[in-house]
Formats: sequence, C-alpha cells, structure tokens
Amino acid sequence: MNSAVPERTSLIIAVEINSIKDQTEKLVLHNFIEIGRRLHEAKALLPHGEWLQWLEESVDFSPNRAAKLMRLYDAYGLPHSSPLDSDAQDQVLSKLSYTQALILLGVPEEERTQLILDLDIENMSTRELKKAVDKQKQIQQEKEQAEQENTALRQALDGVKEENTELAKERDSLKQEAVELRKTQQALQENVEKAALQNKKLKENMNYKSYQRVRNDLAAAQTKLFTSQVAFKYEALERAFKELSYELDLLANLDAQVHAGYMSKLNDFLLKAMRGRMQG
Repeated sequence: MNSAVPERTSLIIAVEINSIKDQTEKLVLHNFIEIGRRLHEAKALLPHGEWLQWLEESVDFSPNRAAKLMRLYDAYGLPHSSPLDSDAQDQVLSKLSYTQALILLGVPEEERTQLILDLDIENMSTRELKKAVDKQKQIQQEKEQAEQENTALRQALDGVKEENTELAKERDSLKQEAVELRKTQQALQENVEKAALQNKKLKENMNYKSYQRVRNDLAAAQTKLFTSQVAFKYEALERAFKELSYELDLLANLDAQVHAGYMSKLNDFLLKAMRGRMQG
C-alpha cells in the first residue's frame, strides 16, 4: 500500500525556499570570509602599487568589494576577532547569513559577538536586524556622549578646584600681608605717639623753630600712617572686588536671572558711591 504524499502548499514551498536561501547565504558567508583571508595574503605579497591592478586583472574585484570581503575576514575570520574559543566562534558564525554579517559590521568589534549571542539572529528578518543594530548604535552614541559630558564636567570641576586653590593661596598671602601691615601700623602709631610726646616737651622747653621741626616730623609720620592704612584698605577692597567678580561669573553659569539681579545691585552701588564722592 502506497503511503500518502503530503500535500504541497505555497506555505511549505516558501519555507523550503527560505531555508535554501538561508543555507546558501551561510555558505556564501563562509566562502567570502575565506576569500577575504586570501585577499589579505595576496596584498601582503604584492609589491607596492600593484594591488589595484591585481584585483582588476586577476580576480575581477573592485577595490570596494575587496575591502568589504577583507573586512568580513577581519571581523569573523581572525582568531582575535572574537573573545570566544574556536568552537563557540563557529557556533556564532553558523547563525549568520552573509547579509546579516554585513549589517553587523556596523557594530563595534567588542560588542558584536555579545549582540549576536543576545539576539535571536536565526529568526530575525533583515529589517529587524537593521533596527536592532541601529538601536545598538544609538545606545553607543548616547554612552559616548554621556562619557564626553562627564569628562567635560570633571574638567570644569578640576578647573574650579584649581581656581579655588589659587584663591585660597592668595587669601593666605593677604592674611600674612595684613599681619605685616598691622605690625607696621603699630610701629608707626608708636612713632606718632613718641613724636607727639616729644612735640609736647618741645613746646614747653624749646624755641619755636625746634618746635616747628618736630611738628613737621609729626605731620609726616601721620601722613605715612594714613597712607599705609589707605593702601591696605584699597588692596583689601580690590581683592574683594575680584573675588566678587569671580563668584558672579560662577553664578552666571548657574542662574542667569539671579546673576543679572546682583549685577544691577552692584552697578547701583558703584554709581551711588561715585555720586557721593563727586558731591562731597
């Protein structure tokens, strides 16, 4: 008794055709990888300047096609092109068709193998694989952008830290200068007091000429004292204004509106001060 022959349908035929296509593309991929290997070998043997001529005359390849085949070998044929052992590498390649392998060249080498293992490559259409690769590229771009932004932020932070360190050094230097100025002022004050005492004694015991000389010395000492005080306060004011300007610049980067408000207050203050001096 003859067994029944399964009915042939368009669906069954499509499955068979797609299976043959898949097997053919995998065989093509294997053969193209081997061609890429031999292209590398030939290029290394040929004298400089003869590569393009050899491609055209010997194997009828364009430079672009040869480069694509050599890239396939670099990506899937070299021992170092995957972190997997040879058996695992063969297993990965067995999942790929030629078209899929070309699409996956757009993924960085260090991520390609893991992506192949993570995806259901054998059951994905070309469009689905392109979409997955594009998504992987987007993730990589976002990662690189985030790393660049983090690097820029770290550099900016380092710059602020360096500026703060310099400001701290300047502050310490100003403190030391202030100590020295106070000592100088104290010594000048003592000289003024001493001169005042001498002046008093001279008024009582010496003639007018001697008294006038001591009086001039006293005036000179007082002038030196006041000049020192003015210089100290001016340097302190100048330093404070520089620190205020620096902090306003930092504030501008953080909140432009608040920065504008303080700049307006600062301008009003300076204008009032100038008017007061002019009217005085």
